Parts: sequence; structure tokens; C-alpha cells
Amino acid sequence: MSLQLFSPASSRRAFATLVATIGLILGLATLPAPAAPAAMPADQFIRQVGTETLQALSDRSLTTEKREALVRKLLTTHLDLEAVGRFCLGRFSRGLNDAQKQEYAKLFEDYLVKVYAQLLSQYNGETLEVRDNARAVGNETIVESQINRPNGPPIRVEWKTHEKDGKPLLTDVVVEGVSMAFTQRQQFESVIQNNGGKVDALFAAMKKQIAGRR
Repeated sequence: MSLQLFSPASSRRAFATLVATIGLILGLATLPAPAAPAAMPADQFIRQVGTETLQALSDRSLTTEKREALVRKLLTTHLDLEAVGRFCLGRFSRGLNDAQKQEYAKLFEDYLVKVYAQLLSQYNGETLEVRDNARAVGNETIVESQINRPNGPPIRVEWKTHEKDGKPLLTDVVVEGVSMAFTQRQQFESVIQNNGGKVDALFAAMKKQIAGRR
């Protein structure tokens, strides 16, 4: 079974959302380290990086290799890969031995790099408008925004972040009420369940996606 967060044939709504996700992460990376204090309100922080993000997304000169290297750096720095990866694997994460945990962590990172780098290359002028009503829900901060598209209605998006080791990290994006992390979890679980509950089947599917095979 082929895996992909959202294929090129998916709706423009899903595509625009994931492009904006990369845009947010890319914007975070453009700031000097002292300019990203955890105490800064999340909505102000996201708005501050928006302009730089869109400028970076418009760069068409990046090769595939450079784009993937850039995306890897951004994801490993600004996304809570451990928490998101564990959530996406769901109940199956509890049955992994140490070797499988290490393999999955590496595959999950490579998988996200491959898919997000492909989406980044297809940026088509979407813009991100951040609202002022960031709110705390438990240990997370949720920022509301909308994605404005050149040829279509705006899309409502919520960004979820939490603080880890003294810095904010992204954990999920909710598009028109649909969680991207939960959607990915459903896809992973479906692959495992359709292969007799074997996690190795998911690993094999992820390897094919990373290698660009169907």
C-alpha cells in the first residue's frame, strides 16, 4: 500500500494546509535563536514570521536534495517528532521493541521529509492570516488562522503547539475541524490492520514511499 500524507490528487484544501504548515515551520527557522522566546504569545510569534515564510516559499531555485535537507532541519528543530510519531502509530506503539522503536523514529522522520518537501515544491501563492485569539487548552496553545488562496475560498486552520525543553514545538494542524495528525494515524493503523496487525508492513510501506516507489 502506498503511503502519503496527502497525494497530489487530493483536494486543494488539504494541499494548501500542508503547504502552510511547511510555511510556518520555515518561518520559525528564519528567526535568530534569541528572537523566539517561549513567553511570546503564539499568535504574535506566528504573525511575525509570516512575511519571511512566504518569501522563502517562493524560491524556485532549490534542488530536490537541498529542499529535502532544508525540510529535515526544520522538522527536527520545530516539530515534536517523538510525540507526533507516537500518536500516529496509536496503540501499536506500545508493542514495539527497542530496535523497532529506533527504526520507526528514523522512518517517520524520513517519511515526513519526503512528503513535505514534495508539497513545498508546489507552493502556489497561498497566504496565511493569523488571528489574535490564541488560547490555552491543557498544556497546548491553539492559534486560529485562515489560509487565503489565489483561486478559492479561505480555509480555516488551527495550529497546536506545546512547550518542550523550554521551547515551543508544533504538534498538530487542524483544518476545517479535521486533525492532520489523527488523519495520518488512521492511515497508518489501516495499513497495519490490513496486514494482520504487523507493524513491519507499515515500515515496508513507508520505505517504498521514501524511495519514491508505489
